[in-house]
Amino acid sequence: MSFPAEEVETEYDPYTYTQDYDLHTGDPKADLAYERQYEQQTYHVIPEVIKNFLQYFHKTTSDLIDQKVYELQAKRVSSESIEQKIYEIQDVYENSWNKLTERFFKTSPWPEAEAIASLVGNDAVFLILYKELYYRHIYAKVSGGPTLDQRFESYYNYCNLFNYILNADGPAPLELPNQWLWDIIDEFIYQFQSFSQYRCKTAKKSEEEIEFLRNNPKIWNVHSVLNVLHSLVDKSNINKQLEVYTSGGDPESVSGEYGRHSLYKMLGSLCASPLCY
Repeated sequence: MSFPAEEVETEYDPYTYTQDYDLHTGDPKADLAYERQYEQQTYHVIPEVIKNFLQYFHKTTSDLIDQKVYELQAKRVSSESIEQKIYEIQDVYENSWNKLTERFFKTSPWPEAEAIASLVGNDAVFLILYKELYYRHIYAKVSGGPTLDQRFESYYNYCNLFNYILNADGPAPLELPNQWLWDIIDEFIYQFQSFSQYRCKTAKKSEEEIEFLRNNPKIWNVHSVLNVLHSLVDKSNINKQLEVYTSGGDPESVSGEYGRHSLYKMLGSLCASPLCY
């Protein structure tokens, strides 16, 4: 049983949706075989339940972005509508994503972004966010961990995400749950550390791999990683805000155009901590 695509693209009730991806037949053996079948597939054909979930996930994020565009045009920092939509994304991020991962992708990758792009209207911002989760899952759960290509692709995806946030013409029309923002910065630093260790271990690498790494010194380079962290701190004016706050003043008075928005304020705060060490 699954929702028709038209219903997913219009009105979607997340509470009824959670029942939709519980496709148990009642026969434990049949259910186990069903789930193993999906784990072993390469996802040339994406299960309907995953399609429905991704369309709903996309709808929650695109609705929030649309609302944020409206708020920015109205010169408002936030609203109850934004907070409600962030709560909906948080529920998808912390609950639905993890439940589906545990059931269908426990030790295998989610479908590649190219395979799901048409389901989400080729939405560039959503695909960046999806790939952040996709590569993070590979690092954490997939046997053998990321390939060299996947390490590179994840780095480029982080570059795209931070370029979108830092180089937008004005504050980017995006908000995410604080936990997801924390996880993004934490994973960015972790993948940098992981790549640094990987690069140093040359004993089991082929000459071709070593040459490839030698020819791409800027990938996961310490200077590029530090540049991102410093740029997010500077963009948010978080250090000035903290100085004014600790002296009893109003941090909003020095927050600037970007630091007034929770996306930049939170990212700036998260990036300031590792830079202190």
